[in-house]
Amino acid sequence: MRYFLILISAFLAAGAGGITLWPGMEAQFVQKITNPKKKVIRYEGRVLMDNGARFKWSYTKPSKKEVCSDGKRVVVVDHDLEQVSYYRMDKGFDLGAVLKKAKHYKDNLYTARYRGHTYTIALDRKGRVEQIAYRDDMDNVVNIHLYKLKTFSRTPAASAFRCPYPKSYDVIGG
Repeated sequence: MRYFLILISAFLAAGAGGITLWPGMEAQFVQKITNPKKKVIRYEGRVLMDNGARFKWSYTKPSKKEVCSDGKRVVVVDHDLEQVSYYRMDKGFDLGAVLKKAKHYKDNLYTARYRGHTYTIALDRKGRVEQIAYRDDMDNVVNIHLYKLKTFSRTPAASAFRCPYPKSYDVIGG
């Protein structure tokens, strides 16, 4: 789960000297996870993030699910299972540390080595993150493509990062 947090790097923008942060962003995404046996799982949806640790991933395909964080805990709402799970963020992801380590590789590509993993970040023509790729602890290749990206000059309100759910859902943790 902790490497899922790398996705918060999606709101990066190219600065004059490297990669910098926007106060917030939202985008549509396609996430492909390829396991060592070359089986591919494809997810689609919308993401909202700030430049801290808050995020909300709203998955629409192949099933409806939301993953939200206030920076201290993660809430996963699985609508198919009618279940809500709460997790503490044991090892929070330090986005600033990754950005400080990001180095221009070539053209629109940057790479960063962080906590034993290499992250590749591709920027679009406007200098915004378009793609993020890395290999997780289970040797899966994770590739996230962002499109219809909107950046914000102000941090989104805390309420935008909440994952509401019906009271009838089963709750695990909390």
